[in-house]
Amino acid sequence: MEKGASVILFPISLPIVKPGQRLDLIVFEALQRNKFELRQGDIICLASKIVSIAERRIVRLKKMRVSKTARRLAAKYSINEQLAQVVLHEADTICGGVRGFLLTVKQGILTANAGVDLKNSPIGTATLWPTHPDVSASGLRTSLTRMGGSTLGVMIVDSRITPLRLGTVGIAIGVSGFRTIRDDRGMRDLYGRRIVVTRANLADDLASAAHLLMGERNEQSGLVIIRNAPVTMVNTAPTKLTFDARNCLIGSSLSPFNLED
Repeated sequence: MEKGASVILFPISLPIVKPGQRLDLIVFEALQRNKFELRQGDIICLASKIVSIAERRIVRLKKMRVSKTARRLAAKYSINEQLAQVVLHEADTICGGVRGFLLTVKQGILTANAGVDLKNSPIGTATLWPTHPDVSASGLRTSLTRMGGSTLGVMIVDSRITPLRLGTVGIAIGVSGFRTIRDDRGMRDLYGRRIVVTRANLADDLASAAHLLMGERNEQSGLVIIRNAPVTMVNTAPTKLTFDARNCLIGSSLSPFNLED
């Protein structure tokens, strides 16, 4: 980022993506159609739903064989039985729920319904998270960097809820091309005190900014370019953004749901 430069976000319209389509070509063609020229350090943000559909991460609910456990979860939390079965399959851990939703851990992320979503998924289907979001982001970055001739970052963005807060914000479930964490430990605050624990999650900060422009209805703005982001571009794998639940203020208070009850 140039010193003093403002961070700028550009929403780009995309066509409705179909299963199996090459997402790198769709993105590149959308940029060309909008006469948008990528620059060094731009971060390409894509809605996770678009990536999932392109990667065929879609299930038809009517084809799901519902287990007894899924039926119990569906009855307890007023969830469609087929949807409950998909969530049960996708979740690494189920911690409980409320009416209509299960609280789950998926890929180390505390999220609703293990990322399984009906919204903006073809009728009769549910869309899942990409199997390996960081790998998906890395592949897109390699391809788009080659096409555009610039050093880029890529983020796959989904929505999440914050405990005890109303509404959704953005979260980066897949990242490639830039340092995701700014470590402030050992630095000094305004009054000279040494900072002990603070690390800034730059990826999720940027994901929330992109999410603001993407929307979650029918905007078709699932592509957002962030320019002049205050990050360092790298070719190495990003810092892992999840950590052991035992060291997490919230995660340490959660217990796996007894699926036998």
